[in-house]
Amino acid sequence: DAYYVSATTEQSASMTAIEDVIPAKTGVVLYSETAKSYEFVVAATEPAIESNKLLGTTADKYIEGDAYVLASVEGKVGFYKADLNKGESGAEGTGYFKNNAGKAYLPVAASEARFISFDFGTETAIESVESVDNNAVVYDLAGRRVQGAQKGIFIVNGKKVVK
Repeated sequence: DAYYVSATTEQSASMTAIEDVIPAKTGVVLYSETAKSYEFVVAATEPAIESNKLLGTTADKYIEGDAYVLASVEGKVGFYKADLNKGESGAEGTGYFKNNAGKAYLPVAASEARFISFDFGTETAIESVESVDNNAVVYDLAGRRVQGAQKGIFIVNGKKVVK
């Protein structure tokens, strides 16, 4: 699956799936649970995705300014703040970072966040609320019967309930 970054906050990047053709020179994040390599067919030029926040380079290039780069640190994949201690001549503290050929980066103004996580648009929400019979038998998560549940998670009529 191919995704582009459609929006960012200080802590997450909203990912939007590309359904058909990936336009040429478009920064994307590729995701697969099994594939180790990808094969692409070059097609006719497609219009660019205007809302894509990712940029990329086709050759190794030094980029000036704040950005986040795709990386895996301690098993967590996400966008990490680029190291700006590289310069075109390798000088320290010049405000550049090296972006490798074929890699995308996320140019975002500096924030305190060292890491920006992915948000693939999976929403979590309460879909319905049911009332509980006040005379129902209530158990705690250890399976002990309790009188009058206080705050917490309990089992009522075989369902987990938050009070």
